[in-house]
Amino acid sequence: MPESAADLEQRAERAVRRGELHAALQLFEELIALTPGDERVRQRMESVRALLQPAELSDGQRPTEPDEAEPRPAAGTFTDAEQGELHASAGRFVEALRCYERALAAAPENELIRERLQELRELAPPGARADLGSAEQLPAPASAPAPQRAPSRSTKVAHASFAPIEGEPAPRPLPRDPVKMLEALLERIRAGRRGASTRA
Repeated sequence: MPESAADLEQRAERAVRRGELHAALQLFEELIALTPGDERVRQRMESVRALLQPAELSDGQRPTEPDEAEPRPAAGTFTDAEQGELHASAGRFVEALRCYERALAAAPENELIRERLQELRELAPPGARADLGSAEQLPAPASAPAPQRAPSRSTKVAHASFAPIEGEPAPRPLPRDPVKMLEALLERIRAGRRGASTRA
């Protein structure tokens, strides 16, 4: 049973999405043979051919340029699916999703649009926040008091560093006068050095 033009076009577009550009070109050529007057299909085939590097072309030749430059279609002539692809290629997945939803509403039997819409739904960020007020409330598990852990080594070292030295009286508070404070600090340093030299 021969394929319809729509089926052939869907297969060609799937091949493009999978990156199988040579297979897509062959399918577009078959499609043009079925519908020789469809300029839209011819333009799509040329855009796919332009994606190939010159060395990748099966016959080794560059695609032939048309004799006269064809005008680019105006922005309003894009279909919803084409607009969706433009948005998706720019990373605007929410906008692409909207375009493909309109395209599916216009052609609900189109399996290719349905597949692409599903792909875009997976790529688009979630829209609205979850309604936590209506969510099921789960009881919190009874938490047992955490077992007392032994202090870590760094905690022991920090406490030992600032612990008063046993057997020595606590130092007197420093005076408020800056000159007297400096003299008291210097005396503490001298006393510390004297004590260190006698202990050694």
